[in-house]
Amino acid sequence: MEFIVKKHSKEEFYETFCKWLDQHSFPLINELVLPNNVFVCYVGEIPIYCIWLYFTDSKLCWVAFPASNKNVNYKKRLGGMEFLLDSVSRYCKRKKIVSIITTSSTESVIKPLLNSGFELGDSNVNHYIKKI
Repeated sequence: MEFIVKKHSKEEFYETFCKWLDQHSFPLINELVLPNNVFVCYVGEIPIYCIWLYFTDSKLCWVAFPASNKNVNYKKRLGGMEFLLDSVSRYCKRKKIVSIITTSSTESVIKPLLNSGFELGDSNVNHYIKKI
């Protein structure tokens, strides 16, 4: 399969992202907490994976909220998440980022992370979030 990654604005992709979250029975992510851009992997003209990229005021960035298009057969998506992660990594390198961080306990996300050069950092970490 021929994969391609495109960067989209939040406004362009948020509705599709919400549909994908619904497909997985994931809770919706408030649009206000998402960064301005999302990276989307396509097979041909069909979007299959996305991931959001948060920049900080340092050389660290965070990738978050990966999602997939369950309307596309898994075999067509195979390798797409790794391609997306590799593309985002190259983008970050061009932007002079030295580390990318993310969290996941989902095997279908962990495997592509490891295949794309991510290493396990801290384990058994719980998230603490404060809504203001």
